[in-house]
Amino acid sequence: MSDPSTRAVRVYLRAPLFTQKSGGHVPVGAVILTGALHESSGGGLELTVQTYAGDHGQPLEGAARRLLVPGAKIDHVEFLEG
Repeated sequence: MSDPSTRAVRVYLRAPLFTQKSGGHVPVGAVILTGALHESSGGGLELTVQTYAGDHGQPLEGAARRLLVPGAKIDHVEFLEG
């Protein structure tokens, strides 16, 4: 990550992100999010998602988005750099 205030993470969700079936803001079935963590709080994680994947690790097409993911939706987080 080029911004020293962020950390590279991979976030594994308990259930896919909610979105519309066509033309949604994130891809349907996204349960693995990889990107930059900006902030974490009791309410969840604020991150810029760069890549999305489905429950079998298959890549999903989707634009980079800054999202607030509620803590209740998160199974666990993998930190990708020291």
